[in-house]
Amino acid sequence: MITQHSRGTGDNAANTPQAPALPKAAKTARSRRRTTLIGLLAAAAALAMPLVVSQPASASVGACYSGIDSGTTNWAWGSCTGVSGSSHWRLHVSCTLGNTQYSSWFYGNGRTDVQCPWPSNVRSTQIDIIY
Repeated sequence: MITQHSRGTGDNAANTPQAPALPKAAKTARSRRRTTLIGLLAAAAALAMPLVVSQPASASVGACYSGIDSGTTNWAWGSCTGVSGSSHWRLHVSCTLGNTQYSSWFYGNGRTDVQCPWPSNVRSTQIDIIY
């Protein structure tokens, strides 16, 4: 004897309850909401990441300034206040003739001077900070 089993047709289909089919517009709206939700979650995670990683709460620097020493062209100065935790800073000086000079690293408040080698002069100054 050969027995045949059918799927979705004949007597078996009449006895199997099925959910009514959703209209195409409802499926599209549900898909659009799901896509929008996933996009919003990804954007929120991307925005929150730099806030979490950028600076530990125990490190901070208040104010830093730098410039050229008064009356000279080859000396630069730098100072920082409000430095705490693991933060550290240094004076970074660009000199004419392509030289770059750095002070030592400072862990805390302070002031420093850096000289460009003769015959070059100070072109620009900046403070490098690591939090």
